[in-house]
Amino acid sequence: MKKTILLLLVLIYGSLASQLASADAINMRDYTLLRNTISEAEVLYKFGISDHETIRSDYHHNILSKTWFYIPKKNSTNKWITEFRFNSNGKLIAKDRYRVF
Repeated sequence: MKKTILLLLVLIYGSLASQLASADAINMRDYTLLRNTISEAEVLYKFGISDHETIRSDYHHNILSKTWFYIPKKNSTNKWITEFRFNSNGKLIAKDRYRVF
């Protein structure tokens, strides 16, 4: 009985973690309200962990810029990939959206 309950809890936790791990597409309303001076922490708070991240660094491994991508799920009706670029200080410097067909 205890093994069955433990297995059930593990399955539930795994399904919840997979849902929380991937962010969905960002609504246009939320996208237009973003200003170019907000920090990484504010974007993380509003939209969650990004689906993909790229980091551009120099020869000494100092971070020059980061790019976060929010990719819609397959069954989502909002088919836009959102890209946020941050400078080395963690401030938003550019935001773009791409339509997925």
